[in-house]
Amino acid sequence: MTRRDPATRVAAPLALVMVFCLSNTTLISAQPSDEAEVEAVQFEIETSDVYAQGRASIQMRKKCRDGLPRKDEDFEAALLNAKINAMRTWSARQSTAFTGLYTSSEQEILNEIDRYLLNPAQRYKCDKKTFTMAVTAQVNVEAIAGLLARKKPQTSGPRSRMTAVFVSRRQRLVKPFDDKVTKINESEEFSEAEQSAEISGSGMAASGYSSTRTVNTTGGSTERKKDEVVWEVFQADGLDTAVNQTFTSFGFQVVESSQVAARYKGFDLNAFREEFGMGDDLTPETKNSAFEAIEKRIPLLVIATVDVLGKQANTRNDLFRTAVSVKAWVYKYDGLFYATVAAVAPTVEYGEAENETAAELNALINAAKLASTEIVNQLNAQGIQ
Repeated sequence: MTRRDPATRVAAPLALVMVFCLSNTTLISAQPSDEAEVEAVQFEIETSDVYAQGRASIQMRKKCRDGLPRKDEDFEAALLNAKINAMRTWSARQSTAFTGLYTSSEQEILNEIDRYLLNPAQRYKCDKKTFTMAVTAQVNVEAIAGLLARKKPQTSGPRSRMTAVFVSRRQRLVKPFDDKVTKINESEEFSEAEQSAEISGSGMAASGYSSTRTVNTTGGSTERKKDEVVWEVFQADGLDTAVNQTFTSFGFQVVESSQVAARYKGFDLNAFREEFGMGDDLTPETKNSAFEAIEKRIPLLVIATVDVLGKQANTRNDLFRTAVSVKAWVYKYDGLFYATVAAVAPTVEYGEAENETAAELNALINAAKLASTEIVNQLNAQGIQ
């Protein structure tokens, strides 16, 4: 995009409102004033993980004219540098595993920056001989993932067998607890007395004074017990396919969990579902039973929960919007134990569609893809085959 394209640039005094219509659509708006600096512009971004923001300034030989550099090359140079800074800032916010893989391919990404950074919204300011450009754009996550997949570490022979259990859940019952309040009352009493006596000749006079002061001190503490959640576990169509697609694309030999459960009795999917219906982790007994069932046969086991958080307000369009949280654990057999070699902390993803059912499914699949991609990045970073 060049400075000659009026649809893609906004002069400093104007407000900018653009809508990016991709999988995680987000309204980006800025309302600058004549005195506002480019760096002070605030962009309201709900799904910041797929957006990048960058800023760059250049010094010119001549002053600006009509709020723009006199040379097109200066405008383009500032725009390119802002895009590069946006991509680097975004990559630095990702996981350590991703960042390591990204670094090895960064130059290739920057050489084709417009392929990986889409629909840049520009905001710039010219101050005498200094031209500053700020950019907000959508990161083409799928294209980057594809590049990293092609750049994956070379392995000798096929990668390990793996089975993945992704349990999808909805909140069926939430039991809140009343606050526990502890009150402390303290009372202190102070008293003072004053006496005097006067003797004159054979007569005597006496006077006295006394006072009492009472101080009451109150205080206490409040404790809140975490709400108890009962989950409804359900089968989400397409979830396993989305997960397995990611793992197989990186060369892992994926064995469907239903096949594993059918062959090895200790690998009890019903126990997985029952326990995840009542809590956020499996009991040691269920885990160990699963480990023993696949020991020396399937060295990698992935366990994850994908929780529907409910529909979200959507002020950008008429589509339904659903939020989903995903977390995952990855265990690897080391000859004695199944050690944890990767994990995905609770992460929220969104899905949109023309009806609630489809929006929920899209959110579940987006979350599963995010988790499985992060797992692969962590395994690749450690050189685990």
